Amino acid sequence: MDFPNASNISSVFSVIAPLLIAGAFLWVVLRTESRHVLLSRLWQLVHGKQEISDPQVRAFVDEQTSLISFRMFAGVPVASLKEAHQLIEWTKLNGVQMRTLSVCGELFDTELRQVRIHKLPSRFSQAWRLAGFFIAVAVGFFSVIGLFSSQSLLSLKSTDRYFWGSPTEVKPLWPLLGAPALNAAQCSQAASENASRTTFSEQEVSILCDLLKSEATPEFMKKALSEQRWSLVMLVAFTLWISWLGLFAWAAGFAAHSLAKRNIDPSLPGSQLSLDLGT
Repeated sequence: MDFPNASNISSVFSVIAPLLIAGAFLWVVLRTESRHVLLSRLWQLVHGKQEISDPQVRAFVDEQTSLISFRMFAGVPVASLKEAHQLIEWTKLNGVQMRTLSVCGELFDTELRQVRIHKLPSRFSQAWRLAGFFIAVAVGFFSVIGLFSSQSLLSLKSTDRYFWGSPTEVKPLWPLLGAPALNAAQCSQAASENASRTTFSEQEVSILCDLLKSEATPEFMKKALSEQRWSLVMLVAFTLWISWLGLFAWAAGFAAHSLAKRNIDPSLPGSQLSLDLGT
């Protein structure tokens, strides 16, 4: 499969667009931990905007809509609307950003309104998460640069030597900078001379010269470059996913540690907090 170009980008987007819409609905379901949004949209599709006649059922649906709206916009998975109201009051009373609780994720108990100390990651774990994030970003960055390369990374089966190749020239993989290239015109010179100049062995020079002189080389290089770019696209997508997970895992630990250091009273004025002390 050829790598997409300007002539077929529109057709690619025509396939991707429905997938993005489906992905958006899936993301909403995962974020809100409920299918209420999807079901309400299906209900409106069938019945339009007609209100539910029964007042008790309508009140229940409205309550669920409010609860899901809070989960969606706050990003905090509270179990009930009452719990959401108490959490809003608690954050205002103690100057805590709701975004902080969202970043903490499962490290914050929304019912008890306190950090789950036993789940806090260690400093060593936090350091590894941050290191993993930077490594993934670095790999992704060089992968993106590789997408714009006009040369393919190939290897010789006989010697396991890696080199950069194009229809007109080949160049050793190492050293990365300043490595002399070998082109078809230079193949008229002695193999020993080309070997000493390019760091290829005489055997490798002979093989590569045959490759450069072959009429099938341009098509071979084009196919190899297309396959390389598809592999890099997959690698970029993978590193984006890994860096996303690593960054948010580190951010959750950092936010939870910072919140735990404040030692905020989880109770609300005029109410009694039910603590789960175990048996």
